[in-house]
Amino acid sequence: MITLRFAETAEEDIAFSVSPLLEAVHSWHVLTDPGHHALHVPWVRRCRRLPAALRRRMREHDFLVADYIPALFESRTGDHDADFADQLAAVRGLPPALLAAELARTLVDTTRHTGDDLVADRATRDAVLTEYRDSDPGRAARLEGILTDPLPVLDDALTVLEDYWDAGFAQEWERIEPSLYESIARSGARIAHQGLFPMLRTLAPQIRVDPGRRTLRLDRPHDHDISVTREHPVTFTASHYVWPHVRVTCDDPWPMRITYPALPLAPASTARPTSQEDTLTVLRALAAAPRLQIVTHLAAQSRTTQELATLLGLSPSVTSRHLHQLTQAGLTTTQREGYYVLYALAPARLDQIATALITLAPRPEA
Repeated sequence: MITLRFAETAEEDIAFSVSPLLEAVHSWHVLTDPGHHALHVPWVRRCRRLPAALRRRMREHDFLVADYIPALFESRTGDHDADFADQLAAVRGLPPALLAAELARTLVDTTRHTGDDLVADRATRDAVLTEYRDSDPGRAARLEGILTDPLPVLDDALTVLEDYWDAGFAQEWERIEPSLYESIARSGARIAHQGLFPMLRTLAPQIRVDPGRRTLRLDRPHDHDISVTREHPVTFTASHYVWPHVRVTCDDPWPMRITYPALPLAPASTARPTSQEDTLTVLRALAAAPRLQIVTHLAAQSRTTQELATLLGLSPSVTSRHLHQLTQAGLTTTQREGYYVLYALAPARLDQIATALITLAPRPEA
């Protein structure tokens, strides 16, 4: 379990970013196993038009992005002035030992070994290589090459990545970059109006937030308990192609980062318009004082049925019926934490209905 603990200055101890390099890498990851990335089928189909030689080279190097995404691809991710070429240059300038450790992690079971183990401990390296020579000679040869000299492997991979960028992803980045920045702006607005923890609940279902304890948790096979401070901040990187994953970087010497799926994942121009019936369903759900009070309370933080019943002065059964209607309208979501079911507001649904209502207003003539 990874646990992040926030201080009272939490809003000042976080940052947001986007990254053309990291986004290209995540889109390459999608191509390694399209069946697990149904949302990105349109991109998978478009990539069939890539040159056959490039697709073959990408398959030869897809071990670098098929599972573990090396943190080296996060170089200069927090620099909003850095473009794809700048980030590639930063990767090429990393120390060889650091490159070897990160590249090695793409080939070993990270629940048993880390890349640092293999670089620093000769006995561990020899044991792992011996194990792979017996079970997977090709993997053993590739791993030994990385540990001996990671630069040729890195250079080959970055050359493939550059060609992939030039052949198609540069244009795709131009399409999705504005929506990623819009997602960050929405998160900033929610922090300004509601505080950090209500915003954190909107990022991804995998992120579990406890406002009372001021913690954020993610289920992972390794344990980290980290205090987020001004000196040790966390950056949330908005991504289109990371879905359905949430990726976390929290090992030294890399800056702490959570890369999350930015919503909406489809561009606004292709989103399905809200029908009048859909809008009426939401307005009917809101057109009762108890349900409007529930929405107000959930805007501050997620709550259980029992908590809401106490706040409203109603019985749990009556409160449950109100929550059911809000959930049916898509205005609330649920998440189980232990014995309790927490209800949370669905801000994207409210945004959708607000947009539908705005379109009803006549536009002033020029």
